[in-house]
Amino acid sequence: MNQGDNKTLLRSYRGYHNMKKIIPICIIGILLCTEFGAVALPSNDTKIIIQNKTEKADYTHTVFVEIGTATWCPDCPASNAAWHSFYGSRKYNFEYTELVSDKNKEANSRFSEFNPKWVPTSYWDGGEYVYPDTNDKTFSSYLNSSGSRVVPDLVSDLSVTWLENTKIKINYSVVNNESSNFLGRLKIYIVELESTLWNDYNGNPYYHAFLNFADNKRIDIPATGMISNTIIWNGTAQGFPGITQDNIQVILAVFGNTSHKSYSDPPSGNSFDAYFADECIAASPVVLVNNPPETPTIDGPTSGNSGTVYTYNISTTDPDGDNVYYCVNCSDDTGEGCLGPFASGEKVTITHMWTEKGTYTINVKARDIYDAQSDWATLTVTMPYSYNKPILQPQFLKLLIQRFPHAFPILRQLSGN
Repeated sequence: MNQGDNKTLLRSYRGYHNMKKIIPICIIGILLCTEFGAVALPSNDTKIIIQNKTEKADYTHTVFVEIGTATWCPDCPASNAAWHSFYGSRKYNFEYTELVSDKNKEANSRFSEFNPKWVPTSYWDGGEYVYPDTNDKTFSSYLNSSGSRVVPDLVSDLSVTWLENTKIKINYSVVNNESSNFLGRLKIYIVELESTLWNDYNGNPYYHAFLNFADNKRIDIPATGMISNTIIWNGTAQGFPGITQDNIQVILAVFGNTSHKSYSDPPSGNSFDAYFADECIAASPVVLVNNPPETPTIDGPTSGNSGTVYTYNISTTDPDGDNVYYCVNCSDDTGEGCLGPFASGEKVTITHMWTEKGTYTINVKARDIYDAQSDWATLTVTMPYSYNKPILQPQFLKLLIQRFPHAFPILRQLSGN
C-alpha cells in the first residue's frame, strides 16, 4: 500500500467519536470544538514517541511526554504547535519529543510499543495518561496529574559535550536513594530541537524531533547505590551528519519495571503494557575546549645492528587529562601502527627490529580520545652493521674448503669435513 493509499484510509478521531455519541448534544459539541482532531493509523503504519520539559511547576519529578506523529497526518500540525507552545511557556516541569514514525525507524519502533490507534497520540510518563488528540486543557491537566505521582527517590545527573565532527560526549549518573534495588530501563534520547529533516503536514518543522537512542538498556541500581557511564554518540555514523551543537538536546528517562495496563484508544481500545517514567532530565551540548596532547618523548638506543630487536619507551601528557593513543612509524616497510588508549603520563614500551642496515627515523604522534593530535616526535636510529656476512655462511665455507683442501685446517674441523 503506498502513501497515497494510506491517506485515503484516514478517519477523524473527532468524527469517529461523534458518530458513537450522537445523543449528548450541546455539551459534547462544545467540548469537541476545542479539539483539533486525530486520524487513525493505516494498518501498515507503526508508531512514535514524545517528550517535553519545563521547569516551573512544583512536581515530584520532571514529566516525560512522548508523542506519536507522522508527516502525512493532517491533524498532527496542531499537536506539534501545541506542545511547542507548552514547552516555550516554561510553566510546566516536563520534557518531550516528537517521534516521526513514518520517517524514522527507531521512532516508529518505539511508537509501536504503545500499540497505537491514532496520530497524533501523546503519552505521559510512558503511558500513565494517553490522549489521541490535541487539547490544551487536557495537556495541562495530564501534565499536572503526572507531576503529582509519587515516584521512587531517584536523582540523575546529565552533562553533554559537543566534540568534533558531530560527536557528542554524554556523562550521566542515576542515584537510587531507596532502601531497595531499583529495576527498570534507561533510555537516552537524542533530539533535534527544530528538525532540519522532517516537516509536518502543514510544512512546518517538527520541534523536539527524535533522532536516535544513545542508550537503551535494562538497569538494576542497588539500594543507596548508583550507576554511571560515559557515551560517545556519533551523529554522522548514525546517519545525521547535518546536526549542529546549538540545535541538539539529550534527554535521559528512567522507566520503572512494573507493568500497568493502558490504552492507546481510550477508554478501552488498543491496550498496551505501560512502564511509567520515574525520572527525567535533559541537557544541551556545550562546546569542549579540547587541547591536544604534548609532543611525545622517545627513549631508547640510537644505534645497533639490523636483525636485533630494540626496546623504546614513549610517553606524553594530555593537558585535559584525556587518555591517548600513540601512532608509530619506524620509516621502514612495516608502515604505521597505532596503539592505546593509555592514561595521560603513562610510559608505554614498544619494540622494533630493522632487517637491513641503514639510517632510520622513529616517528611517534599522540592523539587523545577526542581526536586532538600532537606534533610528531622523532628519533634517528642508525643500523651500520648487518649479521648477514657471507663468509659465515655454510655454503661459502664448503666451497672454500673444496677449493683449498689443505688450507684452513681449523675451518675443516669446525665444518666437519
